[in-house]
Amino acid sequence: MNKIINFGFGRDFICSLADIIEAEYIRPEKDLSRLAFVFGGRRPELFLKRELASRVKKGFISPAFFAADDFIDFILGPESDFTKINDLDAAYLLYRLAKSGSPQIVKGKESFASFLPWAREILAFIEQLDLEDIQLKSLKSVELSAAIGFDVPESINALLAKVIGLRQSFHRELEQRKTLTRGMRYLKAAGKAAEKDFSEFDRIFFCNPFYLQASEKKIIKHLYSRDKAVLVFQGSSRKFSVLKDLEIEFDCDLGSVSEPPAGQEFKFFSCFDGQSQAGAVSQILRNIKDPGNTVIVLPQPEKIITLLSEIACSDTDFNVSMGYPLKRSAVFSLFSSIFKAQKSRKNSQYYTPDYLALLSHPLVKNFKILDDFSATRILVHKIEEFLTGMEKSDIGGSIFILLSRVESERQLYRQTAQLFEKTDYPLESLGLKSALRKLHELLFYSWESVVDFNDFAGKIRVFMDFLLEKSFLANYPLNLKMADRIIEIAGNLESSGFSREILAKEDIFKIFLDALSNELVSFSGSPLKGLQILGLFETRSLNFKNAIILDVNESILPDLKIYEPLIPREVMLNLGLNRLEKEEEIQRYQFERLTCAAQNVFLLFEEGKDKEKSRFIEELIWKKQKERSRLEVVSVPRASFKSEVQPKKARIEKNGKIIEYLRDFDYSVTNINTYLKCPLRFYYQYVLNLREKPDLLDEPESRQIGNFIHSLLEEAFKKFVLKKPDISCEFKKYFFDLFETMFRETFQKTMKSDSFLLKKIIRFRLERFLAEEESRPIQKILLVEGKFKEKINLSGREFNFVLKIDRIDKLNDDSLLIIDYKTGGTESKPRDIERIREFGFSRPALKRTVGSFQMPLYLYFVRRKQSEKTLFNAALYNLRESQLEYFLKPGDFSRIEDIENVFIRALEAMVLEIVDPKIDFVCDDQEPRYCQNCPFFYLCR
Repeated sequence: MNKIINFGFGRDFICSLADIIEAEYIRPEKDLSRLAFVFGGRRPELFLKRELASRVKKGFISPAFFAADDFIDFILGPESDFTKINDLDAAYLLYRLAKSGSPQIVKGKESFASFLPWAREILAFIEQLDLEDIQLKSLKSVELSAAIGFDVPESINALLAKVIGLRQSFHRELEQRKTLTRGMRYLKAAGKAAEKDFSEFDRIFFCNPFYLQASEKKIIKHLYSRDKAVLVFQGSSRKFSVLKDLEIEFDCDLGSVSEPPAGQEFKFFSCFDGQSQAGAVSQILRNIKDPGNTVIVLPQPEKIITLLSEIACSDTDFNVSMGYPLKRSAVFSLFSSIFKAQKSRKNSQYYTPDYLALLSHPLVKNFKILDDFSATRILVHKIEEFLTGMEKSDIGGSIFILLSRVESERQLYRQTAQLFEKTDYPLESLGLKSALRKLHELLFYSWESVVDFNDFAGKIRVFMDFLLEKSFLANYPLNLKMADRIIEIAGNLESSGFSREILAKEDIFKIFLDALSNELVSFSGSPLKGLQILGLFETRSLNFKNAIILDVNESILPDLKIYEPLIPREVMLNLGLNRLEKEEEIQRYQFERLTCAAQNVFLLFEEGKDKEKSRFIEELIWKKQKERSRLEVVSVPRASFKSEVQPKKARIEKNGKIIEYLRDFDYSVTNINTYLKCPLRFYYQYVLNLREKPDLLDEPESRQIGNFIHSLLEEAFKKFVLKKPDISCEFKKYFFDLFETMFRETFQKTMKSDSFLLKKIIRFRLERFLAEEESRPIQKILLVEGKFKEKINLSGREFNFVLKIDRIDKLNDDSLLIIDYKTGGTESKPRDIERIREFGFSRPALKRTVGSFQMPLYLYFVRRKQSEKTLFNAALYNLRESQLEYFLKPGDFSRIEDIENVFIRALEAMVLEIVDPKIDFVCDDQEPRYCQNCPFFYLCR
């Protein structure tokens, strides 16, 4: 048998290898168990076993199969007393060594959590040095260069200057502990390979080797020189420099090139996001008749759920053989919320938004602490209502909250229990209080006292046990795997060498989340059955008739680490480690090996201002352009999908109950104005009584500021009712003392330090308002915040009207002025009655001409209560500008009756339309800005 075998890209690697085994071993009936196969990963073993079984056609003792790391363990032998060290233990050891021997390296990063990212980079550097068997001589040149100074930050030079000592100390410490990193295992195996006889194998096939580390080359060369090793390559050394280097290393010729399959077809798809890529894959699969010989390559594992959601409804069986990032799970977000709440805690008080965010987490609010799952959810929503101000209480609106204050809020339990009175699970306040205390203990109190990882790991186990028993987590198989992995990580931290080190609580949380962030949780499946969903490197040595590759974008495929965060590129090149160039070639090789042997290749990429197709696609297109000597050779369709736009909920019909309700309805200026702008909003807001959920913890909105100013002016000016307002220095002091008190109670406890800015703006405007009040010719104030309920006859029917008037002044000329305070944008002033008549009395026309019924209706109702001889006017008081905008002009007083008649006719048209069963509530979308700010925007779509 040849010791060097090379297959072209156009051949199926597994089948071609099986052909050789069949010729050399199966037909002569030699012992297959005397063979060993070493692959880059574990997946090809299954495919080769299946292929061999189909050819032997009877029971046989299988050859030995190894992944690369497994073969290293085989060389070291089961009798080896060295164990593997986990990454965090290695990072902590490095941190401790650097802190004691080279303190300048950890300067500014004194805590382990702060140093951890650096530790990972240093470990990766030492790992490369070990795998490539970089000798002391090479490192000394780097150390000398660092002493002179590379053009990098001083801390990096300090690290490089100490790199030899740090590596030696690290190795020495690990040897004493009888533990090894992966790089050290490869180094030891390279040294031990000469001692091992490998007598159990006649041949060891190294399958599809491409980039080999120096330690791997040493092992293989030793076996090669003893006629034990057979190297089975795939690809041309003319195209890949890595293969050329191996050609020189093993003194052989790898110049084989094979043609792609006849009729091979490449198709390109331009997409606009991950969802559109998944949709395009779903469409592609509908036209594939052989899904069992198809692979979907997904370079970004976080997109797997999006892809599965698109293809899961098909009849195709599929196998997912890639990991899903644990950091994208609900459990990870739950831990993030727990730790965020602890981080923002001030002494014993929790930051209310973080407290509510944790309680509202989907897993938490569905805990089965009581008999009914919904009990926790309803309790949590009630707590939210109390803290955000929907329910009046002493704990509402506080930016920081003591948990004991929430636990002692009796009204909270009383209102929650009332919701369960008519259910199968009536609850008592005592049981609810116990449940809340349990929630607080589990999510808050238990994490306050964490001091080391030994204690922390125990709390993680208790928490995960509760989560598995009392939540919906166990309903989803992947979640169970994630939970199992989290418990395993906690166990690793508990058994680590630093488990009893006293650490800052924030560092413990940070390290734990960092550990979870680097984990991938695998799906369960059958690698030999159905459509395969793999990462690019999981396709090594495998061939498929149909290859669908997603995210063929620059920066994703190839995925290159262009900027080294720690070790300068100059240093790597000095050591002979040109990782960037090699990494690009490794990914290019895997991409071309897969696509060159496939009959149908589908390449999908995202295209946009910050996305561009991969260089791999550009090269394929360029190759075709050269072959055909023209530019327009490839059609790249844009992903498109048939979408059915749902019609707007343009109308709501009025049934008998709605008409009955509207006839007894209390109309007001506000709801009539709402109907004028949009009938559908009137329906949602006043018929269905839908409301936006208020939240005192959010930044105050203009509505809240307006309510505050109205309350302040009512309280301050009610002392002047039936008196002339005296804006004296004494009153101003009283006014602003009242302002300070009310602001503190209303906003200051719900806002952070930026409340001073809001207070300053409001005070400035109120100072201008008082200055304007001093100069106004007021005889006395007749009314402050008056509320009236009147009936009005419209076309023979009586309708209820409710009015709330901010203020009525009697001026020095004995006329009365009705005032409405406006803190936001001023409402549109009605046009002249001639224009109203001209445009007509339909709702769209009145929307343009009347705009708001506020001033004319106030004037109409107040005039009915006073002497006819009294002159009246109405005005909007713009508190932003301290200006009055009057309704009536001087010439209008003589025709007040005519003006009132026009507006009453307009009002009549609106009210009668509201109660008309033939006229539906319709959406008025003619003002986009009004629609965008409408709380019911999505309900009418």
